[in-house]
Amino acid sequence: MKKIALSKTELSSLLNFAKSDKIRSESAVALSSLGLDFKKTEHYRYFNVSYLLSKELDIYETKKDQIKEDENILILDGSVVGAPKDIKIDILDEIDLDKNHFDQIYYINHILSSKVINITVTKDSILNIKHKFTVDNVLLPYRISLNIKNGAKVAIYEDFEYELKNSLIFYGWDIFIDDGFLEYVRVQDEFEKSYDMVASHNILVNDRCEFVYKTFDIGEGKISHNTKIDLFQNSRCEAKHLVYTDNEAVRSNVIKINHLKENATSNQEARHVLKDRSTAIFDALIKVENSAKGASAHQNNKSILLNDKAYMVSKPQLEIYIDELEASHGSTTGQIDPEEIFYIRTRGIEEKEARKMIVLGFMNEIIESIKEEDKKSDIYKRFEDIYNRDTN
Repeated sequence: MKKIALSKTELSSLLNFAKSDKIRSESAVALSSLGLDFKKTEHYRYFNVSYLLSKELDIYETKKDQIKEDENILILDGSVVGAPKDIKIDILDEIDLDKNHFDQIYYINHILSSKVINITVTKDSILNIKHKFTVDNVLLPYRISLNIKNGAKVAIYEDFEYELKNSLIFYGWDIFIDDGFLEYVRVQDEFEKSYDMVASHNILVNDRCEFVYKTFDIGEGKISHNTKIDLFQNSRCEAKHLVYTDNEAVRSNVIKINHLKENATSNQEARHVLKDRSTAIFDALIKVENSAKGASAHQNNKSILLNDKAYMVSKPQLEIYIDELEASHGSTTGQIDPEEIFYIRTRGIEEKEARKMIVLGFMNEIIESIKEEDKKSDIYKRFEDIYNRDTN
């Protein structure tokens, strides 16, 4: 394995890791434009990626193992080791890059990833994807590509397990909804500090297609998900995010939704609960181009701080280049209202239980959007577990 400290690596040296001239040339152009000075990158202003990239780590090269039949898609240290027999999975050397992504890590991840997991879905499917990380002290880069065709309705439930320490993980999705519907649900909890992650995603929602994006971030760790979503004519995106941070966690969701063609719709809602000295970042931009007449674009974030040391960065933003649209955005951050606690206590409920009811009720408004009852119950229990851990 080769060692690298990305913050000390010049662009020319970094490009030597690319496995093809195509990736090398396209990434060179994009990175030259964006620059490699992360201290000047706005979406990393509150997420200290330079510190993570300063570590000298071995680059872990994913393996092309034989894929065994399993009810879930199992990804072990970046390699597929199990999958349902009726799901088409190919291991590719490269895929097409989005040449207009906002995140440098998107291109760096493509350069460093030795293989791409490519999933093609042409019929209605439910995919349970389990990532497991076991390798200590490495930089682990890998990517997943998903293609939805033939009007397929697809649901993805993504989860993470870990038995490692001091590793940095680069992973991300390149999703192409050519013809169909996708509901993507990611649940990522880290109940004790184990790994750091920068994930960079690219989603293209074609004409008359729909993307439902639900993310649940729980606990510790320094983890950033940077997502670019492009909406075309009559397409739709619904995004919901729920975050509970504690201890020294830094959890970041940077989402840029681009309305590129007429009559696209986006609706984004986020809820955050913060405790201890943790930080949560909600950096959300909806951009409506002048070619996107008839757009409907809405976003809102609400946050609760459980103590004075927690820090919320909330940046809902609209960038609009046309008059013919419907749009709104808003953000509120505060502590639990004492009058709410008083009202519940008048019903004979102790203060500790009253606070729990308020916090879990606040989070449950997002959890209730999950359709599958077993998934909904599992997610609710994870949030309840961390709340109980923090208050016991």
